[in-house]
Amino acid sequence: MRFKMIKAIIFISLLFIFSASLLADLLPEGKKRIDFSFELTNINSYPDYTFIAYPFNNSNGAPDIIALIIKDGSNINPSCKYGSPKILAVKTADFDKELFDSINSINESNIRNIKLEKFFSSEKFIFSKNVQCEAYANRDAKYYYINEQYSIENISSELLAIKSKKIIYKDKNKNIIDAEDSKSFSKDDVVSPASEVSSYLIIIIPILALIALITVLVIRKMKK
Repeated sequence: MRFKMIKAIIFISLLFIFSASLLADLLPEGKKRIDFSFELTNINSYPDYTFIAYPFNNSNGAPDIIALIIKDGSNINPSCKYGSPKILAVKTADFDKELFDSINSINESNIRNIKLEKFFSSEKFIFSKNVQCEAYANRDAKYYYINEQYSIENISSELLAIKSKKIIYKDKNKNIIDAEDSKSFSKDDVVSPASEVSSYLIIIIPILALIALITVLVIRKMKK
């Protein structure tokens, strides 16, 4: 009986993991995947500051969160699957890069992220709003790559103000094209009924798995 119980728990757990992962990879109806990247173009205008992208995820599987120092002219290519990064500013004199590097090198993602959250909770760090990270475009859009160029507008004690200055679109061959008419935030952000159902299922499946697990444990207890 105990062996059957263990098998049931393992099966439910695997079902949850597989189903959630499968649904998360579904394309919304009428959409295609695109590659998104961004740049911070005027870092050299703020030589006393270090700029960081966080939370930064470049995994298309399970989330694997790190923090990334942004260099002038560097192209930042996050996976948009688990959300968008913010840009952080900190005075370089106040930035403990040795500790930052040691946390980033931790192998276990959950432990690393907890330590990064604590590291960035210091008042020394100034946060921007989230970057507009895009994983999908309309299926008939001309572009397959987007590079959004941001500039730093202002740094105060409470907010890092950044502004999108230019968006570069590229075709399948990474040739720059004029695709402004192909990209509409109001249109691309519309979620189709099919993708809404997928979103609900991603939430419902873990709940059903938990209910099933509790039910199995209750039945086991009643049989004792």
